[in-house]
Amino acid sequence: MCVQGLRKQLMDTKSSQSTDRDRQSPPTGSTTPLPWFAATTLLGAFLVFQVQPVISKCVLPWFGGTPAVWTTCMLFFQVLLFAGYLYAHVLRTLFRPFVQGCVHVALLGIATLALPIEPSEAWKPTGSESPTLHLLWMLAVHVGLPYFVLSSTGPLVQAWLSYRDDSDRVYRLYALSNAGSLAALLSYPFLVEPLLSVSNQSLVWSLMFCLFALIQGVVAVGLFRVPAPTIQSKNTSAKRGTPCTGEAPAWKLRWSWMALPALASTMLLVVTNHVCQNVAVIPFLWVLPLSLYLLSFIICFDSPQWYKPKWTATATLLAICVIPLLNILPGYLQLLTEVSSYMVILLGVCLLCHGEVARLKPNASRLTQYYMFMSGGGAVGGIIVAIVCPLLLTTHYELPLSLACVTGMAFIIFFASRSWSRPDYDWSVAHRLRFAALTVIAAPLIAVAFASHDESIASERNFFGVLQVLKDDRGLRLIHGSTIHGMQFTGPNRSEPTTYYGKESGIGLLLQAHQKLKQDLNIGVVGLGCGVLATYGRATDHIHMIEINPAVINIANTHFSFLRDSKARVSTHVGDGRLVLERMKHKKFDLLVLDAFSSDAIPAHLLTREAFQLYKKRLDQNGVLAVHLSNNHLNLVPLVHRLSEDADTTSRVIYSKGDSEVGTNAATWALIMRSDHPLWNETELEQAIGPKKTELETAPLWTDQRHNLVSVLKLW
Repeated sequence: MCVQGLRKQLMDTKSSQSTDRDRQSPPTGSTTPLPWFAATTLLGAFLVFQVQPVISKCVLPWFGGTPAVWTTCMLFFQVLLFAGYLYAHVLRTLFRPFVQGCVHVALLGIATLALPIEPSEAWKPTGSESPTLHLLWMLAVHVGLPYFVLSSTGPLVQAWLSYRDDSDRVYRLYALSNAGSLAALLSYPFLVEPLLSVSNQSLVWSLMFCLFALIQGVVAVGLFRVPAPTIQSKNTSAKRGTPCTGEAPAWKLRWSWMALPALASTMLLVVTNHVCQNVAVIPFLWVLPLSLYLLSFIICFDSPQWYKPKWTATATLLAICVIPLLNILPGYLQLLTEVSSYMVILLGVCLLCHGEVARLKPNASRLTQYYMFMSGGGAVGGIIVAIVCPLLLTTHYELPLSLACVTGMAFIIFFASRSWSRPDYDWSVAHRLRFAALTVIAAPLIAVAFASHDESIASERNFFGVLQVLKDDRGLRLIHGSTIHGMQFTGPNRSEPTTYYGKESGIGLLLQAHQKLKQDLNIGVVGLGCGVLATYGRATDHIHMIEINPAVINIANTHFSFLRDSKARVSTHVGDGRLVLERMKHKKFDLLVLDAFSSDAIPAHLLTREAFQLYKKRLDQNGVLAVHLSNNHLNLVPLVHRLSEDADTTSRVIYSKGDSEVGTNAATWALIMRSDHPLWNETELEQAIGPKKTELETAPLWTDQRHNLVSVLKLW
């Protein structure tokens, strides 16, 4: 649609000016055919947004599967996008077309030398470094230069096209660019991820980058025949509300170009974080918010007729009003409604922000400066969410703060809009309603302040998220996002195992049976929580607690007493469970417990064929693997049965009911050991259930190169 419309408009322009051009001897524009401009725009945009899920999938296992990996990657790409737009602006402003072509062709050649983009094993974190800095440095080394070149494509190609046509029609290429980005995002979870391994994803992307370099090289070489543009008259007319070609835009206008995209970018990352923490860290839930973000650019920049602020503000306000009503809905409907509401809010605020930015766009001669400020706003949003908020806030308070800003913006635009069909404003109405707007802005903040009746006695925030210790009449609970990671009673029952680890749970029954057979158990636990499992320790036992988040270890030792009250010798190890086990080459465990899957941001790399081979190496001949599979939205039982069969072991599952009187929750534990292991004959494990034939036939078999969380999502 964008290419055809642009081609028709350019042909009309060419036809109407043919007489004048016949009188001119040198060409005044690029001789490169228009399809080359469209092709480099589409392919460049496709690669820009395809690399984000590809590289994130490569490094996600090394950082525990936390949503912060996606947020940090987004920060990196947004900052580098700004750098690319700044490069495009400087190149267009300071150099004549011939020099622009030479510089960019050279940069394209250098960028191809940085391929492929997949990090090597040497980049695996040890647990002692800063995860954010380590991830940013790794991204800079492996994908920095190719992404920098790609990020400059949009403004550069439009600037080069403006040598042929300097009207606002060149902005339609921006809509085309975002259409290519949207195609990249939607193709990843449904085509790329299911069909290609992680290494092949990197390889295919690298080959496509080489093709891109060739196509854009042709466009850049076409600049060699373009003469330096002459300075146009200051009397050149411009669109209403924008500066003339020869006039510098007012700083108030420039700040609008930055502030509005900053709000949209902030809301994008805040909503993505919230949805991933309450559903699952899967590419589809990374892709969906970003796709809506890109869709707003396509709608707003393709044609002004698509932007209808009054309707958009209405839908946004209605979606915000649904949020406080979520608690009255049943579980599954509540989840679906919550995700849908936040997606509507995100699309609404992006349409409002990007619609206003598109309405205020300058003449095409200023487009590189315009895009530079827009990308700067996106980078500011990434810095706010990924760096500033974790440093200043101990909880995810950026969500209500962002909602407050969005509510106020939508409220003002709704009442200021005089038409339902076009952006026509009477700002005096908004001024009269300023106190009502302040009340609306305060509403989300007040709702959050009174949302919880539990007393929070501690809160820590870092790369891995927000941890809170809540106190009620019965005791203390450790909360990570929406997931309970342990609970301890106060008083005489403080040493009783609770939540998913009660004496009737699968792990409780296994430990009681195992301790009857052996007097000194060497136990490894991946996932500390608040340390409830330490209550089962005897003086002859040694428990190794492996935890990726240092804040969890600090809270478990400071606010809970399970670790220090345990009779067993307890050692703690910081780092990703799999990486720590790889380094424990001389350890043999009688029992290895995987307790990293109760939240929905699961580390999928702990449930692959290669991971199970590692577990077998770390287990004693009579060792047992116990996997905690209680999960709200992921059905991991068939997957674990399939992995166990592939590892030539026997797996059975114990389902236990919760009892609020003793503080236990319903739990699902898979026990994996040799088929002839004597523990199978113990009375404690009689209720263990083996896999059904249909489960094994239909279950996925994850590997390090191929694992897809969509395959284990619960459908009801």
